[in-house]
Amino acid sequence: MELKEIIKQQLVVYDLESTTPKEVVAQMTELFVKQKIISNKEEFIDAVFKREKTGTTGIGAEIAIPHGQADTVVEPAVAIAKLKTSVEWHALDGKPVKYVFLLAIPKEGSTEHLQLLSQLAEALMDDDVRQDLAKSMSANDIIKIFKR
Repeated sequence: MELKEIIKQQLVVYDLESTTPKEVVAQMTELFVKQKIISNKEEFIDAVFKREKTGTTGIGAEIAIPHGQADTVVEPAVAIAKLKTSVEWHALDGKPVKYVFLLAIPKEGSTEHLQLLSQLAEALMDDDVRQDLAKSMSANDIIKIFKR
C-alpha cells in the first residue's frame, strides 16, 4: 500500500485550532468517523494514547505522527492537520508541533502499519517536503506535496 493512495481531501485540515495533543487527536479522529474509517471514536483515541505512552510520536521539525491500531479501524488511513498554533508534544527535539499526521491502522494490519509509517517518515525527512509544508497555504497544497 502506498501512502499517496490513502491521502484524501476529506482527511486534511488546515489551521486546526487545538491546544493539546488530546484535542488534536480527538478532532482529527472525527474526520475518520465522518468518512466511516473507524467505528468507535473512543476506542481509537485510547489506542493512540496507549501507543503515545510507550514513547513520543513527536519526531522533531514540528512534526508528530501519532498512530493507533485497533479493531475499530475499518481501513488504513492518514489524517493530516496543520495546526493554527503549535502544540507541545514532547517531541524529540523539544520543540512544539505544527503538523500532525494521524495514522489509523486495522488491528490485523501490522505490516501495513510499518509500511505506511516508514513511507511517511521517509517523506518527512526530506528537506524539500518540510519546506513545502512550511510554505503551504491550504489543505490542497498539503495534498499536492504527498501526491507527487
